[in-house]
Amino acid sequence: MDSRKRHIAKTITWRIVATGTTFVLTMIFFREDPEATSKASWVAFIETTIKMVTYYYHERIWFNYVTKLKSTVRHLLKTITWRVIASLTTFGIAFFIFREDPNAMEKATGIALVESVLKMLFYYLHERAWYMSKFGLNNPK
Repeated sequence: MDSRKRHIAKTITWRIVATGTTFVLTMIFFREDPEATSKASWVAFIETTIKMVTYYYHERIWFNYVTKLKSTVRHLLKTITWRVIASLTTFGIAFFIFREDPNAMEKATGIALVESVLKMLFYYLHERAWYMSKFGLNNPK
């Protein structure tokens, strides 16, 4: 059985990968904004705060209620459900922070779409790595 320590560690490692990716994408899409670095930092900070909590609960729900699926199918479905939640959140945060940009809607959409593809790949690899790890398991097999 998994421990909460494991889920917290997964949350932290995923946030490092995901927030770094979002920061870089935000800098690319809003590069002409003179305050792009500061605003991208705010996007990353707000995203980290919100998504640490939502990711933890996403992890707990999958652990407690979705247990009968084969591991690769389960990891793929977890990847998709998390990506939908996370991309909508990123879109909302980026749009809000850059709302004065006349193309904020298009750029925030671009970030959400590109991150969807990249982060689904990264998340799947993250899940597979954690599946192979024994860290935080109460009864490792």
